[in-house]
Amino acid sequence: MAAPRIVWHREAEPDGAGAPDPARDAPIGFPPPWPDRPWIFGVMVASRNGVVAWQRRDGSDDPVLGVLGGDPGRPERLADQRLLRALRCYGDVGVGAQTLREQPHLVQLPQEPGEPPAPELYDIRRRRGLPRYPRIVVYSLFGRLPLGNLVFRTPGVEVIVVTSERGADELLRRGDTGLTKVVEPVPEPAALRRAHDRLLREHGVRHLACEGGMTVLTALREAGILDEVFLTTTDAVIDTAAHAGVLKIFDFERSSARLAAEGRTAPDSDWLFQRWRFNER
Repeated sequence: MAAPRIVWHREAEPDGAGAPDPARDAPIGFPPPWPDRPWIFGVMVASRNGVVAWQRRDGSDDPVLGVLGGDPGRPERLADQRLLRALRCYGDVGVGAQTLREQPHLVQLPQEPGEPPAPELYDIRRRRGLPRYPRIVVYSLFGRLPLGNLVFRTPGVEVIVVTSERGADELLRRGDTGLTKVVEPVPEPAALRRAHDRLLREHGVRHLACEGGMTVLTALREAGILDEVFLTTTDAVIDTAAHAGVLKIFDFERSSARLAAEGRTAPDSDWLFQRWRFNER
């Protein structure tokens, strides 16, 4: 079943590159990068009561599946997956080390390994003057990365690790001999800002889709460099008392964020797709 089109009731600035597939995707535009760093946007899914993650009890306790809930073939879940893949077409992708530890097969490409071909997603990257694959920017404070994961072994995929000196030493101890690294005393806000300045100047990272989870997004927000968040709110309600270490999404309205776009797959759908803007150009 093809993903239904999200009907946006507030449309964010489309650009000349258009949509990957006009029948399935809305055109999404982004401001240019800042002079000293990329334009950074988070991509998150939250339950109806704002939960995005919790501390896993075991391998079967998956917060992502809990927040998504229900049938994996339901239209809203397919639309959310499609939006996630499409947002990887506008630049590079960020992820936290914990996400890689929990999802060893994750490779954040427009078409993930094992998925049906999606040539239109790669075509829009070509039309935007981007390489076929996004770079994967991994945030790792201590360098305890699972270097055997698929993302480190996928031909054509470049991984850039943002880490501390301690983390760089740990990566070398684990046998890394070729990973590109941006070494700064993260997660200090000034160090995060310098790291992203280097991502732009040294590596040409202009737009960064950060799927790294709330720990990473919170650090970016505290550093003042999280520009916006694409948020999918599902119809699941999580019992917070049943889980330890519950994390919730930002309170956007109290943070004075601007609602730039909002949509649903159908007028009666309980899922809501939003684009919240923190920083304006």
